[in-house]
Amino acid sequence: MLRSLYSGISGMKNFQTKLDVIGNNIANVNTYGFKKSRTTFADLVNQQIAGAAGATQTNAGTNAQQIGLGSKISSIDTIHTAGSTQTTSRTLDLSLSGDGFFPVAQITDLANISIDQGNQIGNNIITGSINNAVDLNYTRAGNFYLDDKGYLVTAEGMYLIGEAGEKTIPDEDSITKSQNALNEITNFGTSYSNMLTVLEDISKQANDLLSAYQDYNQSVSNYNKSEAPDENGPLFNVMQSSHTALTSILAQFDETAGNYNDIAETFRTENVTDFNTEGIREFNGADPIGTIVKEINSTIATIEGEYTNTPPAEWENVDNQISQMNDIISTFNTYQIELENIGRAVVNFEGIAEDLQKPKFSNRLSGEAGLIQIPLTAQSFSIGSDGTVTFVNDKGELNVAGQVRVATFANAGGLEKQGGNLYRESANSGAIDKNNNGIQLDELSVAGSDGVASIIAGALEMSNVDLSEEFTEMIVAQRGFQSNTKIITTSDEILQELMGLKR
Repeated sequence: MLRSLYSGISGMKNFQTKLDVIGNNIANVNTYGFKKSRTTFADLVNQQIAGAAGATQTNAGTNAQQIGLGSKISSIDTIHTAGSTQTTSRTLDLSLSGDGFFPVAQITDLANISIDQGNQIGNNIITGSINNAVDLNYTRAGNFYLDDKGYLVTAEGMYLIGEAGEKTIPDEDSITKSQNALNEITNFGTSYSNMLTVLEDISKQANDLLSAYQDYNQSVSNYNKSEAPDENGPLFNVMQSSHTALTSILAQFDETAGNYNDIAETFRTENVTDFNTEGIREFNGADPIGTIVKEINSTIATIEGEYTNTPPAEWENVDNQISQMNDIISTFNTYQIELENIGRAVVNFEGIAEDLQKPKFSNRLSGEAGLIQIPLTAQSFSIGSDGTVTFVNDKGELNVAGQVRVATFANAGGLEKQGGNLYRESANSGAIDKNNNGIQLDELSVAGSDGVASIIAGALEMSNVDLSEEFTEMIVAQRGFQSNTKIITTSDEILQELMGLKR
């Protein structure tokens, strides 16, 4: 009887554990990448009442007589069956279709990994073995994000580990060269702005002067066409007024033209020199930079010419003046176009100079383990089924940011859950490091190759918890728990009867 009491207690404890596991499964029914657990039982120990006996000539054999003393937890298994795929259409949501895990990590030794931090620029490559630089964990939850530097990270801020893209860091000479050129561009910009402003002003006045010439010419024509020209009549007064307005505008134009000539001469002579200073000459060695500088210098050299005009001495000379003013305005329009060409060339030149201070990605992978970074200036990015992360940079060029790798284990069920959708390698899971020389890039698999899971971008793996199964197991656990309580109460009642034998 006492044995049945303790057997019932062990059963109650075990079913309570089973309910705990079921409760955790149900709680994570909507957790991305979650893998359910199950509980299995085994009998505890058996008390031998009589041993087994073999057959003799006169008697048949007999079996052993044993009484079990309860049950124990045999295992709590993690079931790594695939969950359903949920489409999200978010580029940074990744789902694994098949076996494997995303390797994610916290950095443990900054000396072994080159990353962007503060004003320092890194190439994202891990030096030596991966596990010497980071503390690796593994997950099936593929909801990733970009941090403030453009690195792919988990919601908890752990870096996604894979093959880094080829990233070139600017050296000190390039940064110095760039800054010198940018300083020269700043100096050039002031005189360029002055030239452009004066040219716009004088072009406006030239058009005003042309209108005054045309008004005056029209008034002269109207006066000459009259049957009886009268110097005291209204037509003569209109002609005289328009001539006075013409003279006034022309005087202002002459003054402005003089200022324009001075500024244009300064612009032609000094700015060609400015664009041949040391900071600029460093760029003249190769196209397209040398070509741009030559284009700027050539265009500056075309800005020339002097325009002075005097009022017409005789009425009949007005047509010639109108023709001359049309030529002047046409020339000014040409100069404005030339100045705009200079502006575009300077902007292009400035962009090239600024690029010398920026890190550059190529269209290749680095061949080294590291972090995956997408520049914040990227126009767009995408992730392929093999994990390759590509982006279109601010110039419209296609670059490679890196490649997401996949970790696989001989016994995925042996991984230890760490919380936060993370797993860690255990003594029974099988090791990523096959050669005991630290985890290397080639020990993390390329997605979609050699039976490894492929990556689906824009989707997430849902939990593999089946509520109908869990509710059924809950009923079984509940009834099992109740049955064990009945064993205890029944044994207690028998003990009560025994106690009643003694009055």
